[in-house]
Amino acid sequence: MSKRQRRVVFWCSPLVIVLGLLVWGKLYVDRLDAGAQQFAQLGQAAQKVLGEYRAGVEKSDTARVLSCIDEAYAADRSAFGAEGVLSERDGVRVYEWADGARRPSTKRDVGESVAEYLKGMGAAEEVKFKLDSVEEIISPEEFRIRSFLWVRGTRPPKDSAAKDSTTKDSAAAGVAGEAFETQLLFRMWMRRDREGAWKITRQELIHGTTVTGDRRGFTDMWGRSSFGSAAPDGSESSAGIDFVSRKNSNFFTPRWSPKKFEIIKYGPAGVSAVDYDDDGWYDIFFADGERPRLYRNRGGGSFEDVTERTGLPASMPGVNVGIFADFDNDGIKDAFFGCFTDRSRLFKGVADPQDNTRRKFVDVTDSSGIVKKGDGDFVVVATAGDYDNDGRLDLYLGRYLDPRKNLPTTLFYTRNGEGNSLLRNDGKDGRLHFTDVTREAGITESGLSLGVAWADYDNDDDLDMYVANDFGRDALLRNDGGKFTDVSRESGAFDPGYGMGASWGDLDGDGDLDLYVSDVHSGQRWYGQAATLYKYLLTSARQGTIFSDLPAYKEIYGMVGADWSTYGDEVVKGNALYLNDGRGHFKEVTERSRTNPYGWFWGNTTLDYDGDGRLDIYAANGWISSKSKDDL
Repeated sequence: MSKRQRRVVFWCSPLVIVLGLLVWGKLYVDRLDAGAQQFAQLGQAAQKVLGEYRAGVEKSDTARVLSCIDEAYAADRSAFGAEGVLSERDGVRVYEWADGARRPSTKRDVGESVAEYLKGMGAAEEVKFKLDSVEEIISPEEFRIRSFLWVRGTRPPKDSAAKDSTTKDSAAAGVAGEAFETQLLFRMWMRRDREGAWKITRQELIHGTTVTGDRRGFTDMWGRSSFGSAAPDGSESSAGIDFVSRKNSNFFTPRWSPKKFEIIKYGPAGVSAVDYDDDGWYDIFFADGERPRLYRNRGGGSFEDVTERTGLPASMPGVNVGIFADFDNDGIKDAFFGCFTDRSRLFKGVADPQDNTRRKFVDVTDSSGIVKKGDGDFVVVATAGDYDNDGRLDLYLGRYLDPRKNLPTTLFYTRNGEGNSLLRNDGKDGRLHFTDVTREAGITESGLSLGVAWADYDNDDDLDMYVANDFGRDALLRNDGGKFTDVSRESGAFDPGYGMGASWGDLDGDGDLDLYVSDVHSGQRWYGQAATLYKYLLTSARQGTIFSDLPAYKEIYGMVGADWSTYGDEVVKGNALYLNDGRGHFKEVTERSRTNPYGWFWGNTTLDYDGDGRLDIYAANGWISSKSKDDL
C-alpha cells in the first residue's frame, strides 16, 4: 500500500466508523419507533375487542360475547372455570374460581360457558373489562395479553341457607338478591381473521374471586344517602353531620389560579377521627378547601358541629390535614392544620373555662416557630411522631408542587415538589415551639407527596418514615439516630407508582411491620410498558427536553440500573403490599395477595374490622368519572 493510500485510509476510517454508527443508530431508532407504534396499535385493538366483550357481559348477550371469539378458537380448558367456596363468615362469602377442567375447548364450548355464567350472574350494576398488559407480540398478526374482567351487581343466592337469610334483609332494604363482585384475570391470545378483524383464539383463567354479602355489616347513618346532603326523602342525617366539601376559593382568584396544574383544585382535604376532648368517643374533623369542620361525638354515633364553639375559625381555606395530638405534654390534645394556600396553623388545646370537661383551642401559630414556604405552605399531608425519642411529638410535613408555576416534570419520575419538612418539637415548660431540622436530618425528599407514615420497621427503637409520592417513586427513609437515609432500593420497598397513601401493620402476623401503599392502577397500564417508555425517551431527545429531564433519568438509573424494560409497567401497576422479613428487608407480594384492584386509590389503613385477630386493609378509591369504560 502506498503512502498516499495509507493517508486516505487513515483519514477516512474515522469517517466510515462515524457513518456506520449513525446508520446503526438510525436503524435502532427506527426499530424502536416501529415497535412502539406496533405495540400501541395492538393494545388499542385489544381494548376494542375487550370493550365489545364487556358490552356482551353487561347486557347478558352471549352472541355479542361470541362475536369476539375466533371460529378456530382452541384451548385445553374451559374459558371461565367455576366458583368454589373459599370462606364464609359475618354474612360475607368468598368464592375462589378454579381453573376449568382439562379438556379440548372450542368456540361452542365458550358459548356454553358464557351462557352459564350470564344465567347465574343476576343484575349487573357495573361491568369493566380492562387490558392489563401486552405480554408478547408473537407476530404482526398474533399477540398475547392479560385482561381483567370486573363485574358488580346483585344475584340470586347460591344456596337455600343464604337465600333464606338474604331474602328477609333484601326485602327490607328493597334489594333483590345478594350483592356480589367478581374479579377475573385472564390470559388471552388474539389473531387477525380473514376479514382483518381481531379475535380471541384462546382464553385461560389465571385467577378469580367472587365476593357476596348480605349488606348487614355496616349501617349508613344517612339511611339511604351519604354524608354531605339530605336523604332522598328530604330528612336530615341521623348522625348530625351536615358537612359539605368545598373547593379552595383561593384557586379561583388571580393570585392563586392554578394555571399550570389546574386539576389540583379538585382534590381538597382529608378526614381525621380522634377523641379530641378525651371523653371516650371518637370525634370527626373534616379538612376542607373552604370551611373545615370539627364534629363532637355526643355518644352512640350522634354528632354536633363544635368548630366555632371550640375556638376554631369558621373559615380556614386550603386546609388539607388536621392532626390532634398532645404536643406540649399537658394532657390535653392540641391541633395542627396543614394548609396549601396559606400558612399552616397550630392551636393549643385548653380546658373550656365554662366547663372543664370540654375543650377549647387557642391559635399559637405566631409563637410556634412554624413558618410557611413562600406565599403558601403547599402542605397536603402531615403526621406526628417522636423521631428523636425526646418524649415530644414532632411533625413531618408532605408537600405538593406550586400549581401556578409548575407541572409534573415527567409522567413517571417527578421530583419538582416544594420539598418536605421535618419540624422538631423543642418546646419546654409548657411552650409549643418547633424548629425546622429538615436539612440537618438529611431529608431531601422533593417528590409530590400525598402520603406519609411513621413506623419503626427495622426494630431499632426509632421511627422511620415512608413517603408516597405522586408522579414518581416513593421513599423509605431509615432513621439512624436522628439522621435519615433513603433506603428504598436496598430494602426492597422501591415503588415507582403514582403514590397516594401508605400505612404500616403486621399483615402476616409474624411480629414485624409490613407496608401497604396506595397507587393508581389504570386500565391504561399496558401503555406504560417498555416499548412506550423507550418511545418517550426518544421523543424527549428529539424535543430537547432530555437535558432538563437528565437528573431524573440518572436517578432512575441509580434505582433500576440499565434494565428499564419493566420500569414503565411498574409505574401504573396499582397498589403494593410489601412484607417485612424482620431484618429490615421487604418482599413485594402484591400479585400473590391480590391487593391491587383497579382504580385510583388514595389513603388506606389497616385494621381488624371483623375481630378475627388478623389485620384487614381499607383503601379509599375514586376520582372524576368519565363515560369511558376502558380506564379507571
